[in-house]
Amino acid sequence: MVREELAKRLKYYRELNNMTVYEVGNAVGKSGKTISAWETGRGQPDADMLIVLCRLYHIHSVADLYGEEAPLLSVDEKHLVDTFRSLNNDGRNKLLERASELLELGYVKGESEKMA
Repeated sequence: MVREELAKRLKYYRELNNMTVYEVGNAVGKSGKTISAWETGRGQPDADMLIVLCRLYHIHSVADLYGEEAPLLSVDEKHLVDTFRSLNNDGRNKLLERASELLELGYVKGESEKMA
């Protein structure tokens, strides 16, 4: 991954976790200036620090951080995925059924807003 892409993803995950560069720095033993440098591509964390950052940002593995095929999720999308993952199988099936119902009712991106 090019430096700019890693920088972009580090900033994305920090913001997704509602943290400042100073909070991240304190959590990992670095300065806010260092975190900022990583997020702007002026520096890069080493492999050990990437693992620490993944844990801090609730990323399952460094491979997920580098997951080029996986687009970055919005806060709402991440909330939906986290909610889905926290449900048992029955709950997951119900959530998928509800999503299908919303699509059938016309709640489709790009169309006029629907009223319940």
